[in-house]
Amino acid sequence: MLRKTILNVHIYGGLLCFSYLIIFGISSLNFNHPFAFTRAKQEPTKWEHRVHLPDLPFTSAVMTAEQRIATKAAANHAVRESLGLFGHQRPWGESWWDPHDPDHYHASLVRPGVEYEVDVYINRELARVTETRTNAWMVMKGLHGFHGEMPGSAFVSTWRWYTEFCTFVVLFAGASGVYLWTRRRNERCVGYILLGATTACSLALMIYLTLHG
Repeated sequence: MLRKTILNVHIYGGLLCFSYLIIFGISSLNFNHPFAFTRAKQEPTKWEHRVHLPDLPFTSAVMTAEQRIATKAAANHAVRESLGLFGHQRPWGESWWDPHDPDHYHASLVRPGVEYEVDVYINRELARVTETRTNAWMVMKGLHGFHGEMPGSAFVSTWRWYTEFCTFVVLFAGASGVYLWTRRRNERCVGYILLGATTACSLALMIYLTLHG
């Protein structure tokens, strides 16, 4: 009975995580082999939208680095909400106030598959958006390392829970695979050789990196 239960969880858990593992595998190949076609982008499209953001947080030279980051995050949140977009601020911080025109704020937002460059003109109540879409390869690459929240989209944010679920399923699948193999009396010799070889290689790599990293 226990063996059958473990086998069912092993099989159906794998089916639930099938799509995630396919995305993870393809995106891993993309990281190792970044061919030009995997980075292809469509021609940017530009559009305008009326916005009313009179209280957009403003950064100043007297602020600390942490305060400027928090202020830009608040400003980007306001811009994103006013335009009905979802995405997060670029980690390298390409959002800025125009030092020569305090009426002009530039927000840089990104999500898997789309990049937004937004120029907001507060007094004119106008936002000009440059939207650049990528392709399915870049979407999978973006999902590969995505494990947090996606500002503006509760649905996309559920991906982190799917990641956690699949992580536990893969760990269980590995352990249960070894258990199910031990229940089979034939072909044990081949199994011992494979298990010993992969374990030795993994330990050797970790030891090498620890000592010579």
